[in-house]
Amino acid sequence: MTKNYKHIKGTNRLRIYALILEGQSVERISQEIGVHRSTIYRELNRNSSKFGYRPDFASQQYFMKRRSRLSKIERSKPLAKAIIEKLKEGWSPQQISGRFNRERQEQVISHETIYTYIYSPLQKGLKLYKFLRKKRCIRYPRVRRKRHLGSKEKVSIHQRPSDINTRESFGHWEGDLILFSKTRENMFTLRERKTRFLVGIKNATRHARSTSKTLISYMHDKSALVDSITLGNDTAFSEFSVIGKALESKIYFCDPYKSWQKGAIENGNRLIREKLPLKSAIKELSQEIDEKLRILNSRPMKCLDYLSPQEAFLQESLLRGIFLQEFALHP
Repeated sequence: MTKNYKHIKGTNRLRIYALILEGQSVERISQEIGVHRSTIYRELNRNSSKFGYRPDFASQQYFMKRRSRLSKIERSKPLAKAIIEKLKEGWSPQQISGRFNRERQEQVISHETIYTYIYSPLQKGLKLYKFLRKKRCIRYPRVRRKRHLGSKEKVSIHQRPSDINTRESFGHWEGDLILFSKTRENMFTLRERKTRFLVGIKNATRHARSTSKTLISYMHDKSALVDSITLGNDTAFSEFSVIGKALESKIYFCDPYKSWQKGAIENGNRLIREKLPLKSAIKELSQEIDEKLRILNSRPMKCLDYLSPQEAFLQESLLRGIFLQEFALHP
């Protein structure tokens, strides 16, 4: 049978002290305070000094013991090991918490508990904060590209159907380019809005013809998974009508200088950039890119009820009668 213990509050400690001075028994004190006599015995045994029981000393002892108590993670070496492993894989505390709570319902743990563990004095030497996405507590504003592409044929994002905006339907993507220093070669990135599944395609140059050809070649046999693509106003996308016709997909454009309107791919690019910094030798990377994207697509997400983007994408593609293995989005 589970025992329900009550904690003595500060006001009750003053009352206990007064009753002791009156010479009252433990039985009588417990009745006055409204707790079991074992609670009073425990309070006297734990929080008395050599001078007897005093409320100020008792409160100080109580709070010191609570502060020095090990956390749930520190009390479980297997749990601590599992959390550290996931941090090293790039999982956030929220992703770890959500996934663990989904798989280990008998051992619920919050992301705040994980953050407390990371920054606790006992773990200071491990420097676990270095595995967090943002290694500093200061949040820097994101720098947006200032490129503008004007065309009367472009379809504005404001004409995009509501089921795409609310992420209710599958098959709607956002696209962008990631650039690297000292090379014309770049990466065409795509992210499916509902499942957050990320794709990276190596692209030889930013020229519009090269960019459209790269995307069409890569996605043509997967066009059944592409109902629309939302792009930014980069000159690399000026052959959007060719892309839309080849993939039989709608192409939408964000407003000029408002890249946040395609927030899914902007966040995806930020994650990719953590794995592939500006100075990365993109020309020499191929399998490495696939592996880094696989890791990102394998992380559970709160917005997906802690499924991973790959798991969610597989479920959606199966509903269309398409097997992810057959239409593998990684080269």
